[in-house]
Amino acid sequence: MDQERLKRIRNFQSQDAYPALVIRPLTILVMLVIADWKFLTPNRLTTIANLCKLAAAWLILQPDQVVLSIVMLNLGILFDHLDGTVARYRRTFTKLGSFYDKVSDIITWPIIVLAGAWQAMRETGEPFMIVLAAASLSALCIRGYMKWLYQAETERLRWFEAKSDPAGAIAKKTAPIVIAPPPERTAKDWLIWFAKRVAMIFAFEEMDLWFWMSLALASGHLAWVMWFLAFTQVPLAIAVAVTRHIWMMKVDRQLAAFEAERDRAA
Repeated sequence: MDQERLKRIRNFQSQDAYPALVIRPLTILVMLVIADWKFLTPNRLTTIANLCKLAAAWLILQPDQVVLSIVMLNLGILFDHLDGTVARYRRTFTKLGSFYDKVSDIITWPIIVLAGAWQAMRETGEPFMIVLAAASLSALCIRGYMKWLYQAETERLRWFEAKSDPAGAIAKKTAPIVIAPPPERTAKDWLIWFAKRVAMIFAFEEMDLWFWMSLALASGHLAWVMWFLAFTQVPLAIAVAVTRHIWMMKVDRQLAAFEAERDRAA
């Protein structure tokens, strides 16, 4: 096997449990076959991922298609990993591709969760399933919104920081994109890494929610996963809101110090 090619394929290290332990290894195996198939562009892979996810949502509503719905759900997340992996492997990453990928995620996951909630309501007769789904989806969207809002609100601070070394700031922002090489681990390092990733399944991060949804479908407990999603994502959103609030107070103090220094210099 071409070790250099393998290193280029292993160009991203997943931190969340399910992607790291299951989806990422599958992605590498598929990449060994398709990495150089030019007709499979990153954006086309994103489109295939979207089609698989939408198919999964429809299949969730068909009680006799449980296995196929799980397969399509996981094919969706697999292709979702392949698009970025192919882009990094070929160095064909674009802003459009990044935008398309992120927008696709925020559209397809709510459709899947709402399909699950609708089927759970059919099975239990409880309309509250829709409320639980809406709560979890709102919480997830709020977390993402706060992340990007923090980036926007700290832009002025970054400009002040850049004033001390304008040339360095420009060089940093315009430097070629560097893809970190895959880590070299000993057997002990791999065991420690594996244990940490397994523990991360209980962090209930966004990419691990696909595992919990698949598990709910396989076990026939869609109602349980609606409660689970609401009771994990809402507290996480509250925790993130508090954390971002503290960070923004720190940003205000830093800005005040920079502005005071600017006024003294004037």
